[in-house]
Amino acid sequence: MVSCNERAAALAYALAAAVRILLDTPFSVARRILLVEHSETGLVGGSLTGLLHLVRGLDRAAYAPTLLLYEQKALDGALAGTDCRVMVLPAAQLGARRPARRTLDNRAGRLVRLRRHAGVVRRFVQHVMPRARALLPVLRAERPDIVHLGNSIKANLDGVVAARWAGVPVLAHEKALVRYTPLERFWARGVDCCVCMTHAVRRHLLTEGVRPRRLTVVYDGIDLAQFRPRHDAATTRATLGLDGGPVIGMAVNIQPWKGQDVTLRAMVEVAAEFPGLVCLLAGGVVRGAEPYAAALDEFIRTAGLAGRVQFLGPRTDVADIVNVFDVAVHSSVWPEPFGRVLIEAMALGKPVIATNAGGVPEIVVDGRTGVLVPPGDHAALARALGDLLRDRDRRAQMGGEARARAAEHFSVESFARAMQGVYADMLGG
Repeated sequence: MVSCNERAAALAYALAAAVRILLDTPFSVARRILLVEHSETGLVGGSLTGLLHLVRGLDRAAYAPTLLLYEQKALDGALAGTDCRVMVLPAAQLGARRPARRTLDNRAGRLVRLRRHAGVVRRFVQHVMPRARALLPVLRAERPDIVHLGNSIKANLDGVVAARWAGVPVLAHEKALVRYTPLERFWARGVDCCVCMTHAVRRHLLTEGVRPRRLTVVYDGIDLAQFRPRHDAATTRATLGLDGGPVIGMAVNIQPWKGQDVTLRAMVEVAAEFPGLVCLLAGGVVRGAEPYAAALDEFIRTAGLAGRVQFLGPRTDVADIVNVFDVAVHSSVWPEPFGRVLIEAMALGKPVIATNAGGVPEIVVDGRTGVLVPPGDHAALARALGDLLRDRDRRAQMGGEARARAAEHFSVESFARAMQGVYADMLGG
């Protein structure tokens, strides 16, 4: 017989053991990640697309993402099936948008330097500080474990400042090859981690004297399961009114530095040899680039390319469009930090002709997955186009190697794993 006292003692022991187990077992609580996308181009670009892929790849048991936008974006179901909340900062809180101006200024002299420094301080006070103040209430209300700024330290300087004010660990995703001022370098020291898209970006930051607390490289990834054509190539060609001629194309938003004009000039060079050749330009016109788009239209008219170039505008069926390319073209005239359009084309088994600058050589293997040409050199681009369009077997071989390389090095799974490792390090494991 077991006495009441013995039963009570056994029960007390079991309860004590259960409490010890509960206390010794860490509760799995997803850490809150606030992803901030600052772009105000009116379109969804490569930077935001990378964040959308990351959201889909994150382990929800470990990380709970929220996406904060500076303007409403047409996400078109990109986050469907995820529990990611999307917030948009009201335009009134952000203040007037300051259009980006990038010019070559070779002026020298002490007075010129003083004026530049004064301009940097003025922009910080008039533009960065008000936006940081607008972000601060959001950070305090959301209480994220990490603020992940989706663009460069420079472009997201307001986010850097707001995160430091709020005392939240901040990660800056460096996606640009830009010049840094002393003021920006000062604030960069408070960035807990800077993730560079490529080694080229990392080298550039070091050259610029940018020294965050940690500097690492993570390649962006693409969701290979999701980025698939919804229709076969023949159906899409028929929808676009294409005959059996060769097709080249660019799937990137229209703005001067992306070099659509270089591609069109190359088209003129090869037009006579390939009379059925068509060029597809998929992508919207970035806010402020309307004069450039108009100049492209005028060039097509005067160069005799009418009917051979199609402007498709912003597309939600990018995979279908790229799938009809015989050759995908990347013709940026400035060094490209990464080039998401490259891994999209490679994932669909397309050979790529791309400019040999920035991070592009880390993605495209010259002579194996594509051909690299000098930036802005339409004659070199035309020669590469002619060589590939004449050789179907070479295109097929390059496309096969491109698809394999995309799967091995640029999958969303490897991208998400690497980013989760960065998050864990920032949070102390």
